[in-house]
This record gives sequence, C-alpha cells and structure tokens, in this order.
Amino acid sequence: MSKRIRNIIAAVFIIGVFSVIEPNCFNLIATKAYAEEKPYLRNIYLSEGNNIDFSEDEHSYIVDVDKDTDEIFIKAKPENASDKVEINGQEVTKDDNYKQTLKLDKGKNKVEIEVQNDNIKSTSIYTVYIYRGGKDAVYLKDININGSTIGFDKSSTLYNIELDEGTDIVELETVPGEGKYSITTNGKVLGENNSIKLKFNGIGKYTINIELKDEDTQRVGTYTINIYLGIPVSPNVSDAINKVLKPNQWIIVNGRWRYNDVLGKYLKDLWFYDNEYKSYFHFNSRGNMQSGWIEDGGNDYYLDSSGKMQTGWLFYEDKWYFLDSHGVMRTGWIEDDHKWYFLRKDGSMATGWIVSKDKWYYLNSKGEMQTGWLYYRNQFYYLNSYGAMETGWINYNDEWYFLNSNGNMKSGEWIYSNGNWYYLNGVGNMRHRERNSTDIKSGWLSDRDNKIYYFNEDGTMRTSTKTIDGYTYNFNEDGSVNLN
Repeated sequence: MSKRIRNIIAAVFIIGVFSVIEPNCFNLIATKAYAEEKPYLRNIYLSEGNNIDFSEDEHSYIVDVDKDTDEIFIKAKPENASDKVEINGQEVTKDDNYKQTLKLDKGKNKVEIEVQNDNIKSTSIYTVYIYRGGKDAVYLKDININGSTIGFDKSSTLYNIELDEGTDIVELETVPGEGKYSITTNGKVLGENNSIKLKFNGIGKYTINIELKDEDTQRVGTYTINIYLGIPVSPNVSDAINKVLKPNQWIIVNGRWRYNDVLGKYLKDLWFYDNEYKSYFHFNSRGNMQSGWIEDGGNDYYLDSSGKMQTGWLFYEDKWYFLDSHGVMRTGWIEDDHKWYFLRKDGSMATGWIVSKDKWYYLNSKGEMQTGWLYYRNQFYYLNSYGAMETGWINYNDEWYFLNSNGNMKSGEWIYSNGNWYYLNGVGNMRHRERNSTDIKSGWLSDRDNKIYYFNEDGTMRTSTKTIDGYTYNFNEDGSVNLN
C-alpha cells in the first residue's frame, strides 16, 4: 500500500470518527494530517544501467553503468505536478520532461534529487549513486609513497614498486575522493590522515593489500602493491620498457622516476642538469632518481622529494645544514652574508659555546659567531674580532680588564699578576691613576676595612713613598697608606 493511499485512508477515518466533534476541531486535525505528508517522486529513470525498482518510501538507489559510458540522462518526475524538482541543484520542469544530462566520472557519481512543495513548506531528497564501471568501481584518488606518486591510474589496481636496498621505512599515503570512506592496509584500519608507515627487513618482495570501503553504499574496492626492495621486478622489465620509451624525457618505471638519454636509455649513476627545471638530479646504478641525503665522491648532498639538488641553508629534522653552490654539505667554519657559522662533523649547525683549534667561540641561537663583549649566565666574556674568547689582560677602549682562565671577567676584587697587585672596579676596568689627571681622587681606593690604597698609572698598587698632588705619602707593605 503506497504512502499516498495510506494518508487518504487515514484522512477518511479521521473525518468519520470526528464528524460528531465541532467543525473547527475537525479542521485542525485534517490540516495537521495534510501537513505531515511530504512531497515525493513518481519515478526515477536513467538512460543507461540497470532499471530502478522505485518506491516512494525508498530514498537511496545504486545504479551500475558500463565503464565506457561517460554521459547519461536522468528523469525524475514528481507525483504532484505543482512540486518543484531539482537535480544536483539545477531545476528540471515539465517543459524539459524533468530530464537532465549528466557527465560521469570513473567510479562513483552522486546524484541528489530534491522535491519541494511550497504550499506545505516541505522537502524530500532522493540520492542515486551511479557507478561507472560497475560494482568493482570503488576507486582511490591517488596513492603516494614518501610524498611521491606511484604513477596512479584509476584503471589499474596492481602496482609494482622498486625501492633501493637499505630502505628501512617508508610512508604510504592513500588519498580517497569525496565522500565517506574507510581504508585498511593488510587488515589495519588507517587513521584520519589515511597514511601508514611501513617497515622492511632486508632485500625481498613485500605485498601490501589496500581495501577501500564506501560507507555510503558499503561497496568495496581493492588495490595490491608489490614492493621490490633492492631487486628488480623481473630480470627483463627494464629492457622491455626501454623499447617503447621515447628519448630525452622523464618516465616512471615501477613507481620510480628515470630519465632517458638521446638513445632512449635511462641515465645511471651520474648527475644530470635539467634545463627545464634549472636543477641537478642524481640517478643511482639502477637508473632511479634519488631523493634525500646521498653520498657521492666523498661528499654529501641533499635532494628534495622531487629530486632537485639543494643549495644554501637546509632545515632537516630540526637541524640546520649548509650546502654550497655545488650542493656539497659543508662542515667547519663558513661565512655567509658577512656572518660566520660553525658546522659540526655531521654538517649540523652549532649554537652556544664550541671549541675549535683549542679556542672557545660563542654562536647565538641563529648560529652566528659573536664578537666583542658577551653577557652569558650573569657573567661577562670578551670575544676578539675573530670570535675567539680572550683570557688574561685585555685593553678595550683604553681601559684594562682581566679575564679568568674560563673567560669570565673579574670585577670588584683584587688580583695578583706578574708580581704586582691590581684592583678591578665593579664594572671590571682596572683602577689606576689617570694620566695628566687633575682629579685628586684619581688612583685612590678605600676598601671595606677603611684602608686607603693608591694605584699608579699602570694600575700597580703603590708600596713605597710617593708625592701625589703636592703631598708626600708613605705606604705600608700591604699597600695601604700610613696615616700616622
């Protein structure tokens, strides 16, 4: 029994039962029954694929069409001619026989049909999922390994990929299309990022089975990836591919980029400069384009995920490295933009205190070598124009300072040096009689024990009689003035 007929019977029953009630009450009940009825379609028809067994209470349908069908028309006629019908947001009317032509992509195509009744302000929605290619046409959008494509094509569900010997781990990323999908690899359900890290244990063949489930229709698509670690897919695969490849161009073979020379043979174990990309690329002994860190001729280089050789500063795994104009990773001291930096033996940029050739240097958080005065952990240090930390006596702006063996500056204390006593002021400069000074306080010091001392122009403490500013003073052996 259709929904329409059930509603009519219900309305008649209501009229019969409540005819004895006040007329106004019946009008309220009848109006409510009518308002609860939603608009609906009479039928849905497609020019291709299996026929739809339409029912007004069923709002979701699946239709399979041939893989070569790239265009169909769909017809959605309303039960009530006054109702408005939209297919994928575009209105269809009686004048065009409620039809619309659709372009089909490979795999799932979602068609949404909306029926609107403006009188009762009600809407019904029907959804048709059209699978171009049939039940097995549940496709991913792409598959990547370590951020690089494997040469994905919707028409192919089997891939053979070569990886270099020594590869321990890679990241497999699956990219679904629009809609709700769940993805598993070898039985493991992937998270929100649809990726998984795969670990390998030596040379051999590894098989990855991917299952893609469409949560809207519960249909499932499958993919198989065979990874050949350190071995070719087959002994003759390279020769077979090269017979059909054109020269002087990039190609993908088993998920890896290669470049064919003028004779159509792929480059091996060498550097190649591509004028189009204005970059150097390197190919291993099997002809595969390399990426990441590589060693060649005793030097280290870094190639980004697209294979381009990098130069200049490189930030990798939270560390900075410097690659010169030839791409060679530098170590030791380098000068860049008039600033000096130090790179450790592994190439990473150093910061903080370092020792180089028995000299101490300080590099700030940006790695820049510091010169001049440095305030570090409540202590002052002095780094000369070459960046080396000074110790002992230094002269700065015509003032003398003394630096301990660990480089920190002395201040507000006595020191004994070269057989003489000196005093360093609170700011670190040496107390002394200023040359040609008329200030009677120049050179004098009163310490906490209320003893008074005098320091010559060279900063040495006075221990013998001396006439100062017209007065003769006698000094004790400890350097204090004799006030008796």
